[in-house]
Amino acid sequence: MQTPTRDESMTFHPKVSIDSPAIYYYYRQISEKVASMYDRKDRYYQKAKNEGFASRAVYKLLEIQKKFKIWRAGSTVLDLGCAPGGWLQILSKELGPKGKIVGIDRLPLKIHLPSNVIFIQKDFEQDLTADLEQALSGQREVDLILSDLSPDISGIAFRDTYRSYELSLKVWQVAQKFLKKNGHLVIKVFPGREVDDFKKELKKSFTRFDTFIPEATRKTSSEVYLVALGRKII
Repeated sequence: MQTPTRDESMTFHPKVSIDSPAIYYYYRQISEKVASMYDRKDRYYQKAKNEGFASRAVYKLLEIQKKFKIWRAGSTVLDLGCAPGGWLQILSKELGPKGKIVGIDRLPLKIHLPSNVIFIQKDFEQDLTADLEQALSGQREVDLILSDLSPDISGIAFRDTYRSYELSLKVWQVAQKFLKKNGHLVIKVFPGREVDDFKKELKKSFTRFDTFIPEATRKTSSEVYLVALGRKII
């Protein structure tokens, strides 16, 4: 099961088996402590804390917006894997009172929910069609879909990469149902051979496609963002 959060990748010793739950949680606790120590020294972490944002990931989203102009005031946006809520905070402010944001995560938010945001607490890998249709109040299509989903990190590179790829395919399935013509799609992934094939699919389905690594991304992270602009619907 994936944990759709904005936590960065955890790294375990490659020779250690994590098949045992006890070993897995032992190394997970160590990794979380290391990540916590790193966070305290990270300027984006401190900046987010000082500016009242739920996570440092807000600066990655702002970099994507600055480069690609993926939204405008009044847009309707899906934010998949939205906990702890940093992207929702930025989107709420940027889209204004006429905008609408629907966030989905199985984890609770750590923010006060803005008036133009609807939050669905549910596992992303469950069927979300009915939930999204209800949240969108009959507005079937959206302007932008964002995914900052990450799999549960095992520390085994090929396994984590493949799970990231599987989540990306699920996001694309949601986009095929709800993303409007000329709409935009942004997906966080861990690079790998399967992702290369997925990129080809997106290139055929959108008028413009780029991969992007925001400056605010941790230097130890392998994540990249797939930015697909202008959906084609034949």
